[in-house]
Amino acid sequence: MRTANSVYKIGAAVFLIILLSYIFSAVYAEHTRRILSVMLIAVGIVSFYGFMGLGVKDAVFKISRADIRLATVVSLLTSYLALVGTVSMFAQGDDLPEITKTMLTHFTTIIGVVIAFYFGSEAYLIAHGKVEGKDEANK
Repeated sequence: MRTANSVYKIGAAVFLIILLSYIFSAVYAEHTRRILSVMLIAVGIVSFYGFMGLGVKDAVFKISRADIRLATVVSLLTSYLALVGTVSMFAQGDDLPEITKTMLTHFTTIIGVVIAFYFGSEAYLIAHGKVEGKDEANK
């Protein structure tokens, strides 16, 4: 149950970051781009370290490869969803800056590749019986 509560706390922290960023960008309209760029960085960092921390089992802070893969996928996906949501809400017409268009295009490609490799590697490990818990049980 500790893990479920931790996931909810991470989700609440990410939601709070996004909400505060939107409020600050409405109040300080001249700094909207700076605020939203800091928001995307904060969302990525909080989700990455939050999910990596879920894998810590003891005081030694030993983290498995699966935990790092999960943290990477979750942080990239969360950042991507925050980016797409932000751009779709704040874009007026088709006047997005060129850097934003390029970032969306490349980030979409990266997300597709990361998700494909994540699920591909998980399927490979399961098919070949190389899941970490299974290997340790056989020793």
